Amino acid sequence: MTPKRWLLAVLACLIALGVWFGFYFRDVQMPKWSEESSMREAVMATGEMDVIDKLYKHVWEATTWVARGSAEAESESELYVFLNEESALLHRIAADQVLPEEQLRIRWLNEHAGSTIIRVSPGLFREQPVWEVYYKEPEGDKERFKYQFYSFDQQATLIETYTLPTKTGP
Repeated sequence: MTPKRWLLAVLACLIALGVWFGFYFRDVQMPKWSEESSMREAVMATGEMDVIDKLYKHVWEATTWVARGSAEAESESELYVFLNEESALLHRIAADQVLPEEQLRIRWLNEHAGSTIIRVSPGLFREQPVWEVYYKEPEGDKERFKYQFYSFDQQATLIETYTLPTKTGP
């Protein structure tokens, strides 16, 4: 084969591989996208929000969806809406009554030097709105993974800390 045909064959293989990867990625992500889309519609159906800025899925005792956004008709600039899996409204909280995520991160990092935040998200803990901080903390030559739950208000007081085991199995 000539170099031109080899180049065309390689390009055709790369294009076919790219198309296959696109279909595969879409197929893997479709359930997540569908679930998020239906929850966005459920949040809008509550009539609490006109614009959704961020949608969080929180799984602890039960699966909860938290939407942060705004209602144009109200004086509140931003609010949080908590829904359960059945799309029932659980809580509605104005954002100005809650310590912002960025401030919680800064405060937390100042209190936990050397630790690394993996995720901060709103959720439900013991059926009450909370901030969940999932992080890793050095412990000797190992790292421990931990969850901390903070109250969902301006004080953001610590409610509970859970440490995950370093080993699993027998």
